[in-house]
Amino acid sequence: MADIQHSLGTLEGRPGNLFFTYDQQAFSQNKHYTAGKLVTWSIMHNGPGLRCLNSELFQLMCGHTPELSEFNTELIPEPEVQEKLSKLQKCNTEADFNEIKSNLGDWISECGVPSIFSSTFQDVTSVFTQILKHYIYHRVASMVQQFKAGMNSCNLFWEKVATDWHEFLPIFTHTSVRLSRTVFRELFYVKWSAEGSNRREKEEDTMYQWECLLMSIQEGETTDITFEELLTFATGADAIPPLDFPHKCSIEFYDQEEGSCRLPFSSTCALVLYLPRGIAQEDELRDLLTFALKGSLGFGKV
Repeated sequence: MADIQHSLGTLEGRPGNLFFTYDQQAFSQNKHYTAGKLVTWSIMHNGPGLRCLNSELFQLMCGHTPELSEFNTELIPEPEVQEKLSKLQKCNTEADFNEIKSNLGDWISECGVPSIFSSTFQDVTSVFTQILKHYIYHRVASMVQQFKAGMNSCNLFWEKVATDWHEFLPIFTHTSVRLSRTVFRELFYVKWSAEGSNRREKEEDTMYQWECLLMSIQEGETTDITFEELLTFATGADAIPPLDFPHKCSIEFYDQEEGSCRLPFSSTCALVLYLPRGIAQEDELRDLLTFALKGSLGFGKV
């Protein structure tokens, strides 16, 4: 899913608000078809989904008409188009609109609004939304259709998405809520050693500092680590899958050898996070986890 967003050449824009790229070479190479098929495979295998499309674009793809009059034009990838749309959106008088028709009339007509020259100030909102719809959807309609065809190659999956579009909104767009301490804690259970043992005592020390660290993250006192980064480190996913994980994640422990400083590690396939026993300070645990998280290439990047 990360490759589709960053390196396949089918999407562009700000993270979390991506649009389809008007790229005829990518279209001729069926890259949008490939992207659609990969997204479907991700969802069918309980993966995270795309979670990056602009929400208005997604609604248009599903055959709905979103409210576009208050659209944030800064999300548009091309600065020149941003500027032109911003002028229309901020147009307040008949004189302003006449100036826009004089300076941008030909461009607006080429965007599928040939009635611009006979339009009045009362039509400014309609003109703005028509141009915006042209730019983010109609202009790239061939690419969108190829993407849908890729999804439909897997048991007509796009048809299901379009029918139940609201349920799929968090899977295709960046609308999910950031993880909280409560939600994050519920994902894990602790695999303790025998009660009363020396190992159990050291594990309880570590877990006390773990709970302090989670509270610091929640309260914003610790900014080096986020719940999403911890989840990625432990599971390979930066968000809870649509159908949840196949089983609860676990926290297990290991002993630090004398004179060594082994970093926390994980098994993303087994959903296990390994922490060292006997951590007595929150700062120590935070430093170990920060180095483990930040001092590597990251999951899936090797």
